[in-house]
Amino acid sequence: MRSRVLTFVTIAVVVAGAVAGVAIAAGPTPGFAEAGVLSPNGLVRYVAVPRAGKTFVKATRVSDGKMLRSRTLRGLYGVPLVAYDGTAGGLTRDGTRLLLETAGASTTRFVVLSTRSLKVQQSLALPGIWGYDALSPDGKTVFLTQVTSTDPLHYLVRAYDLSAHSLVAGAIVDKEEPEAMTGYPASRVASADGVWAYTLYTRPGAKPFIHALNTRDRVAHCIDLVLKGTPDDLGSLRVTLSRDGKLLVVRSGIDGKVLLTVPAPK
Repeated sequence: MRSRVLTFVTIAVVVAGAVAGVAIAAGPTPGFAEAGVLSPNGLVRYVAVPRAGKTFVKATRVSDGKMLRSRTLRGLYGVPLVAYDGTAGGLTRDGTRLLLETAGASTTRFVVLSTRSLKVQQSLALPGIWGYDALSPDGKTVFLTQVTSTDPLHYLVRAYDLSAHSLVAGAIVDKEEPEAMTGYPASRVASADGVWAYTLYTRPGAKPFIHALNTRDRVAHCIDLVLKGTPDDLGSLRVTLSRDGKLLVVRSGIDGKVLLTVPAPK
């Protein structure tokens, strides 16, 4: 995986008006998903509302909007957004735990809640600006983006072992292409087994690419995309998987037209 430089000012201006329910945050993250995140079976929605130094977390039934349970946390937390297409994250694959994050402070904090009770099971605080990226299928490893101290617009992907309560040494990089890149996360899709997180990044004046993160083996690959012609709005690009999961399909977010297909790393 290559460390990347994000043009956050441009992103905030372009995307804020295009994606409803998105709060732009500082650092290498699109911000909070104000609409929350759905349980794996789609029956329950988890929402975190930060206000006046506290965060109101609630679980509501999708079918009728009935609130099933709620809890108030100290501090300002949100459900993490992983791409500007509105994809939310933070929920383990089995739906038993929910990770919330803070944003834009000298210390970044995360809490892990039980979805059954919404009680805090674990909390962690990391110095500097960090952002949520993905979770491993077993829910034991959370992948984070870390802004480097030398340049606030550069970041690295790191793994945090929730069982060991510690960061895994070193960054997760694409060893074949270690140079810095520019871009922002426009779209995200995951493999059916939850092992791979595929994120399409677009970059002003440069080719878009897909960052393929293996959340089980803690490795990553970057796939440069060569599109025929130039879409009117690179920020509207979307990535999906073919039905058999073997191909990554890049589409126009405006009309859904297929622009390119590439093999999905396995």
